[in-house]
Amino acid sequence: MISLNYKYADCNVVGEDNGLHIQQKFAEYKDKIAQIITDLNNNKDKRGQGLQWMNLGYSEETVWYVKEYAALVENRFENILVLGIGGSALGGLAVTEALLKPYWNFLTEEQRNNFPRIFFLDNIDPDTMFGLLNILDLKKTLVNVITKSGSTAEIMAQFMIIKDKLEQELGDDYRKNIVATTDKNIGVLRQIAEQEGYKTFVVPDDVGGRFSVFSAVGLLPFALVGIDIDEVVRGVKDMDLALKNTDINENIAAQNALIHYLLDTEKGKNISVMMPYSTRLRYVADWYSQLWAESLGKEKDLNGQTVNVGPTPVKALGATDQHSQIQLYNEGPNDKIINFIRVSEFDNKLEIPKIFEYTGIGYLGGKSVNDLLNAEADSTRVSLSDYNRPTVTITLPKINAYYLAQLLYMFEVQTAIAGALYNINAFDQPGVEQAKNYTYALMGRFGYEESAHILREKMAAG
Repeated sequence: MISLNYKYADCNVVGEDNGLHIQQKFAEYKDKIAQIITDLNNNKDKRGQGLQWMNLGYSEETVWYVKEYAALVENRFENILVLGIGGSALGGLAVTEALLKPYWNFLTEEQRNNFPRIFFLDNIDPDTMFGLLNILDLKKTLVNVITKSGSTAEIMAQFMIIKDKLEQELGDDYRKNIVATTDKNIGVLRQIAEQEGYKTFVVPDDVGGRFSVFSAVGLLPFALVGIDIDEVVRGVKDMDLALKNTDINENIAAQNALIHYLLDTEKGKNISVMMPYSTRLRYVADWYSQLWAESLGKEKDLNGQTVNVGPTPVKALGATDQHSQIQLYNEGPNDKIINFIRVSEFDNKLEIPKIFEYTGIGYLGGKSVNDLLNAEADSTRVSLSDYNRPTVTITLPKINAYYLAQLLYMFEVQTAIAGALYNINAFDQPGVEQAKNYTYALMGRFGYEESAHILREKMAAG
């Protein structure tokens, strides 16, 4: 299993003002944490609780349908193009970047074992969209459009452009190049898919986008490029079993949630830096940023009181950001907890040749890049502790589907537990909806005329 080392967040290492008496806090919060974990598991089957994501690892039907479709379209497409934003794309990006061979889209078909290239169009920047559509042969591209509501403006704008191009190039056969992942029963995309005859997959009810990576939202793109989704599901199941343990001393999600919560509320550490020491895991930090920010950043608590809570997530990459951010972390405001992600065993080992021995870099010869990266991580962690900066370290034995699924699911449960500690609803996003509604108004969506009038007045005044 993956592991958590929290000793560098303890006051014995980083001092009373910046660390916690962690074992003492575990004992103090033991009953509260046990109740939170019990409540999460008791409520996960109840509608309206936002907890159906806890059941995704057990959806054998979804896995079967995904594998069946992946087999059906095998060798038919050179490219997979995923249209999604936020939770519809970040999980897919995190997993494919971690598990596929580096520079996947630049490899030959043989090097990719005959699996297609994969692209995520996760923004509506016109230059990027234009550039991507210029290099993709849409006739050889399977387009996976993902939106639960079916009305997300960014995704549907992308889809309208690409659907039109597909139809121009393929005529009536264009439908075979589209697969939609959306609500089971309602929404604009569901309506369009049924009218036009697209193959569809379901975003389950009561699963928010940021918690959807283990639904068809993630599993379908993974299977299409050859990722072993059985191993993904196995990792989720094993971690779910481990995190059902109500003893905080045995539950790493509960431990990390409590440490983050207390460092924020008692020590002023309201910034959570996610810093993997693996380039393959860099998009895990992006995915975590949405999960943490959208779930925990809330104006009101469950009692309706104005609280304006929420730690701010920051993404970083080791060792790259040692040269861009660590100066701030060491000597700037002491308002952060840094999460390191370490990998025990990389897939490859690169030896540094014994050359230039007569110069100041000769000491590197005979060692490996693996040694250097691990030394960078160790030295950064100790350096931060010298400046009384708290850190935690999560270690994966290897980067594979099994351990990566454990990591992502652990973060999901950690977030749910943190939400309960803050006494907020971790599964809604009212602050996001406001901006969406304003966008609908500005773009002339029917029913938003009054909002458009008010918004234009505000914009003129501003």
